[in-house]
Parts: sequence; C-alpha cells; structure tokens
Amino acid sequence: MNYLKYKPCSRLAPFIECYFIWENDQLPQEPLIIESPPSGFASMVFNYRDPYFLSNSKYRLLQVPRNFIAGQNIYAYSLTLPGIIGMAGIVFRPAAIATMFGLAMYEFVEERVELGKIFPPAVIDRYASDIQSAGTPDGKAALLEQFVLENTDTSRMAPDYIDIAANQIIDLKGQVKLNELVQNSFTTRRTFERNFFQKVGLSPKFYSRIARISYICNLIAGKKEVDWSRVYLENEFYDHSHFIRDFEEIIGRPPGQYLKENQELVHHVEKPSISPLSG
Repeated sequence: MNYLKYKPCSRLAPFIECYFIWENDQLPQEPLIIESPPSGFASMVFNYRDPYFLSNSKYRLLQVPRNFIAGQNIYAYSLTLPGIIGMAGIVFRPAAIATMFGLAMYEFVEERVELGKIFPPAVIDRYASDIQSAGTPDGKAALLEQFVLENTDTSRMAPDYIDIAANQIIDLKGQVKLNELVQNSFTTRRTFERNFFQKVGLSPKFYSRIARISYICNLIAGKKEVDWSRVYLENEFYDHSHFIRDFEEIIGRPPGQYLKENQELVHHVEKPSISPLSG
C-alpha cells in the first residue's frame, strides 16, 4: 500500500496543506478498516478505483460518492475499504475552501458531498478520467493542482482574518486564546465567531479542541506506549480528567483504549514525507 503526499506551488501554499495519492493494487482478503481522528482540515477527493464506505456520527456504512468534498469532522470516523484503493485528494487549510470557492462550510460538516453538485459535472468527469488515466502518482497530483488553478483566481485572492486565525489554531495545535484572535481580527467577538462558523464550519472554541486532540492523535500514532501525563501537561490541559474528557468526547474512547485498539492508516503505511511536485 502506498500513501504519498505533495506540496502545492507557492501560489496555492496559503490555501492548500498538501495533495495525496493513496493506492493499493491488491484486493484484500477481507475489508480494510481505517480509523481517523478529526484532522481539522477539509478536502476534495477523486476516487478512481473501487467504492468504499464511511461510518461517522451521522452515517453507518454510507457509500462515499465517487468524487466529493469533505468538510470538518467533529468526531472520529472510519472507512471500510472492501476493494482496491485508488484516491487522489486535496487537503485544504481550514478556511480555504470558503475563501477559494465561496462555499458555506457549515453545510459540509460530517458530510461527503458530490463534487458534481458544486462544479460543472463535465469538468469533474474530465478530471476524474484524466486522473485515472495518469500513469504515475506525480501525474495524478499535478492534475489536482491543475484543477484548483483552473477553477480559482488566486491572483485576486488573499487569506482574510478568518483564514489567518484558523491557520493559527491548527499550526499552534489548538493552544491559542480566543480573545487574542478576536482582538487581532479588529471585529467584535460576535462577528468573528459568525464568520468563523461560516468559513470553517465550527465555532472557534470547538475547533481549537479538535486541533489539540488531532495533534495528540498524530503524536501517538503507531506507538505502543505513551507518557500520558507528559502529553496532557505539554498540551496545556487543566488536569488529567479534563484531558480524558475531551479525548473521549471527540475520539469515542479513553486514550489508553484508543492507543491499543485504533486502526489508523499509520499501521499500514509509513508516515509519508511531503515531496514537491515534479516539473
């Protein structure tokens, strides 16, 4: 199984975290189940191989659309992949889809929405076909970047104060003070929270909690033992019970149980480095 990540060009770096290509050429003997904590990012995905299924707080084994946009996840979710895997995806910075495409991201929370309902279906069909036909992962990733550049005008686009605040929350692993974000936005708290909800899909306070738990899950991924006291102290939880409560609410299990039982992608592939696109 291969999972590759690519950097965007400099024009798109303020908006795109990375592109990814996830492939497996062998039919598994039994369905592969991948768990994931909420990442704090939204995405667009083109699936060019077999169908698969999503289970989250809203759905149980929902067949995922072939090509889709995914908004914020509030809680941990799982993917059930019974066939051959072939996906090419764009991982967007927290508020970037709203900035680039004018979408209200609260409508996409915990959802997978067909790209053909947002962009002209003929455009999506063309790119889906080209991605499937591309001979290499590099070529597929290049097509993802081409799709973004052809469907946005980045020359007239700049991150606004919500982009900056949301990026700060994710970059600082949720360890930010909301009052400071509001002050830096030069707006009222009510305006800030309303616009944040519009562009990210969640309240800034809850999004900060997700960013912190997401970072912790990434930190412990693939490990057999963890110093939990160090984890909650370094991530500025008030105490151990506060850490347990937040973790269990978002992930659905206590930290120790999650460490023993989780089936994240890291158990099947090495953590990938991010490579620049060739050419």
